[in-house]
Amino acid sequence: MKKLGVILAILLVVTFAASCVSTPKVQMERLIVDLSKLPLIKNEVAVGTNRYADVLLVDFTGPDVFPANVDWGYFNRFRLVIDYFDRDGRRLEHDNDHAMMTLLYDIRKDSSGEFVGGRGGDPGINNGNAAQKQFNLQGSWSNVHTRGCMIMLKKAPAGLLLQNAGTNRVGFIEVKEIVFYNDEVFFEYED
Repeated sequence: MKKLGVILAILLVVTFAASCVSTPKVQMERLIVDLSKLPLIKNEVAVGTNRYADVLLVDFTGPDVFPANVDWGYFNRFRLVIDYFDRDGRRLEHDNDHAMMTLLYDIRKDSSGEFVGGRGGDPGINNGNAAQKQFNLQGSWSNVHTRGCMIMLKKAPAGLLLQNAGTNRVGFIEVKEIVFYNDEVFFEYED
């Protein structure tokens, strides 16, 4: 009986030690999201004219969207390229006040009041679900589509919420490119 107890204790220790060993995180220079692995990159129904109406939720939670063991804290920039279309499907020129985005840790949480004070609140204070929020996407006031916006990720984001930022011209938004990268790496872009 003592031998059985010793054997069980050894198995317990070995099992615990094996569970504590984790695969090391991989520091990638950049991670270009394969848009073909995302269920939706353009809204199917034209958005209404309500300011800050949710237009598109890009879901990152599917299988194989991101490689395993990515060191998300290593990335310090996020680049998003999108196109705008009116309700008739005609492409619109990029401009301020077309859209805003929120990079989310949990797509199941309510994102409408992410930042303290709601709309117009301090963009630096949030409830912990927003990894990043950017206004005026692809407009002259934003660099998220060129050099990318600064980020400090704690873990893998679960999704990207795109919202109508107040113009009644935008009917559709289409994601063209999503890149997470470290700005110590030279990154070319087209404007």
